[in-house]
Amino acid sequence: VNCNAARAICSGDGPGYLAYWRYEAEFVRATNKIVAPGWQRTDTQCLPPGSPALNPLAAIPGLVERDFQSLVVLKGVAVSQPHGTTLVNYETGYYTDAGRYTLAPVGILGHTVVITATPARYDWTFGDGTQAHNAGPGTKDTTDVSHTYKRTGTVAPYVEITWTGTFTVDGGRPQPVIGTATTTGPGTALQIKQARSELVAG
Repeated sequence: VNCNAARAICSGDGPGYLAYWRYEAEFVRATNKIVAPGWQRTDTQCLPPGSPALNPLAAIPGLVERDFQSLVVLKGVAVSQPHGTTLVNYETGYYTDAGRYTLAPVGILGHTVVITATPARYDWTFGDGTQAHNAGPGTKDTTDVSHTYKRTGTVAPYVEITWTGTFTVDGGRPQPVIGTATTTGPGTALQIKQARSELVAG
């Protein structure tokens, strides 16, 4: 679907001519960020239907960048160790199984695009006002990621994952996705109890 502005701008050039805008931005690969001032329009061209300049492959990286956040839907579930209930002053471990995965193929401008999302960092929120930033995914049956609660109560710890990505077009070589996506997992209910000692007569 062509916008009215694209047709109106080029109405004097002939039937079927449309305006195409070129945008450019500086991208720092080391930080995976676009630097200020961001995307800037650098050119406007009126082109006829079927113009060889209209290569849809050139537009795909920008469309993947735009849609990356909405396409990455995997949310890490925080698993506590022990599960469901823990004790005050006890080192409670955490992990999530969310890791690198390949999304279902999507069609973009007549081409098949396959995106692979890879976690860049895991930020944990433990539900009592404390956090662990860039702490990794944790590992089952370990305390790679852990927290010691100081008070009783019920909390809902969760993990936020920042994703980077690569994509292929029609099975070609992988290309980096510009920018990142972030998903926040659901809170996992955890009850914190106080251990009590009792004397038992033998």
